[in-house]
Amino acid sequence: MICSPPRSLILLAATCASLLGAAFATGPQQHLIYTFLGQPNGAGPTSTLIADAAGNLYGTTSVGGTSANCIFSGGANVGCGAIFELSPPASGSGSWTEAVLYSFQDNTDGAVPYGGLVMDAAGNLYGAAMDGGSGLSIPYGSIYELSPPAGSGGAWTFTQLYAFKSTTTGDGNTPLGTLVFDHAGNLYGTTQGGGTSNGGTVFKLSPPSSGGSWTETVLHSFSGSDGFAPVAGLYMDGAGNLYGTTVQGGNMADCGEVGCGVVFKLSPGSGGTWTELLLHRFVRTDGANPYGSLIFYHGNFYGTTSVSTSSGGTVFELTPGHGGPWIFSTIHTFGGPDDGQFPYSGVTVDATGNLYGTTYNGGSAAGAYGTVYKLATGVWSETVLENYSFPGSGEYGPIGGLLLKGNKLFGTTSDCWGGFFAACSTSGHVFAITGF
Repeated sequence: MICSPPRSLILLAATCASLLGAAFATGPQQHLIYTFLGQPNGAGPTSTLIADAAGNLYGTTSVGGTSANCIFSGGANVGCGAIFELSPPASGSGSWTEAVLYSFQDNTDGAVPYGGLVMDAAGNLYGAAMDGGSGLSIPYGSIYELSPPAGSGGAWTFTQLYAFKSTTTGDGNTPLGTLVFDHAGNLYGTTQGGGTSNGGTVFKLSPPSSGGSWTETVLHSFSGSDGFAPVAGLYMDGAGNLYGTTVQGGNMADCGEVGCGVVFKLSPGSGGTWTELLLHRFVRTDGANPYGSLIFYHGNFYGTTSVSTSSGGTVFELTPGHGGPWIFSTIHTFGGPDDGQFPYSGVTVDATGNLYGTTYNGGSAAGAYGTVYKLATGVWSETVLENYSFPGSGEYGPIGGLLLKGNKLFGTTSDCWGGFFAACSTSGHVFAITGF
């Protein structure tokens, strides 16, 4: 005779198995921690997040906020952008809480903060708005500071540090990248346009000694063969040298005779002079159009190109030569059927040298609207950690990079369509990935 257990025990066993399976689930898992709603909320986040010591996240949205001065998307007002803070739940569970710290108005403050933020030791935030800032009929963008309130619950204070003026003065315009500080408190960044040849600039902003205004100095103007249209922010080494990328320029016979982009180094000299050295000129077969910033790890630089011969883009490594040219290596080429495509951001590195990043398109989900990926160090094998689809999940098109904090990767989906200079919807998401 075969005895069957009571139905209640079968159900209990199934429930326990399900709970144990969830508790001990392995592999990468995405957790959606915030959804933007447009106005008066932010929308279209395109930059990489930063975090403070308490675990609060800070970032920008390219549209959204309270302003009615920015008209996009077929005549609809979608807002001029915002700066936000996301605070984690007090306990391990619960919801993250968003606070809009500032909404851009497209007056003298600027509009469309496409790039990310940098924080100083006092908790002040600094960033760039690619549009507005001067109140002129042709806006050129601005650099700003956002200072925390003196007491709990107070309002943050917005200060414009500099408004870019005009291409006719040799000044830059359209700053898009994240800024970087030196030890003296000077800020450095890039502009996509302007300069003496309208090919973009590298600039320095120096704080006043006491009161007064910040002072801008153009350190380098790009003209074509030395690079053209820098979009990403800069990396500064201990000697004060600056490293970066330009989307175009270099070998001007390539990529439709506008150049495929370069990796450059700027070194300070006597009398305030700066000298440029090209570390690599892209020729499309090794990648083209690097939009992302560089990272430095164990003596090497790592970065991405948004396209390549296969149209999918690449991840590359630059190693210093011993008294000679830098050595360039392509460590991953995108373009497989389930692979990512168009990495607009740079990569993030963990303590053991694994690289993490996002792609704007590609992946195995319906619509192939972006991925989060990992490249394992040494063999440089790729694992896709998350796929995005549209329509479907509603999350799509990650443009910004990833923040690695503890055992989590934090990032955003822009919900923008049309490439790097995208038209953004009235949504967007912030996610965390664990188990990678």
